[in-house]
Amino acid sequence: MEGNVSKEQFLVISKSIKNAVGFLSKKEYSILNIALISLFREAEREISRLLSSLHDLTLVSLSVRNLFEIYLISRHISTDEKALYNWHGQSHKDSKDVRDGFIGLMEKKALDASELREIQIFEDENIAASPFTSKGPFNLRNLADKYGYLDDYLFVYKLSSKLVHPSSMKVMAYETLSENANYLNIVLQVGVHFTHELNSFVVKVVEENNNKEGHPLLEDL
Repeated sequence: MEGNVSKEQFLVISKSIKNAVGFLSKKEYSILNIALISLFREAEREISRLLSSLHDLTLVSLSVRNLFEIYLISRHISTDEKALYNWHGQSHKDSKDVRDGFIGLMEKKALDASELREIQIFEDENIAASPFTSKGPFNLRNLADKYGYLDDYLFVYKLSSKLVHPSSMKVMAYETLSENANYLNIVLQVGVHFTHELNSFVVKVVEENNNKEGHPLLEDL
């Protein structure tokens, strides 16, 4: 791979994140650890997706954007308890939105959606009895601004909006974009940067857990 970006850079970070997940999984249950473990596992999966499509500008751009979002969300829920509870509650809102879509489609086709409605009632009762709040997703632009990454956000989202969606530029000049390695290398360099940022955060989380309980640091991190 050109531009000082190599597959090994992503593999090393993925291994570090995997080790952190294993470490945190052995810790005492906490709402924060459960959320971070899930986010870090998704980062592993996203790196794997990126590595399986290294020559596809569209898929690489999507993975880089997702890794950027995972990093911002991880930082945010670690520093704001309200945000942490909001994050857990977002899964209920997401599930409801998806289920409402299926229910609407099924009923238009005269299909029985009663089972889905029963599941929704059950989930609504659970969220009502929990400390979590069912709201929509975080505003990523606001998070980027809060943590000093607004310029990065503007670049990543302007880039991804042109390369992920069927923009005129992408559709009409796809061969040129694909053949010019500079575009791909720039996206990959951004990806390496934010996987390093994410890994630094992951290491910090592990260190904080060790400092609380006095365990030695993981040698592989």
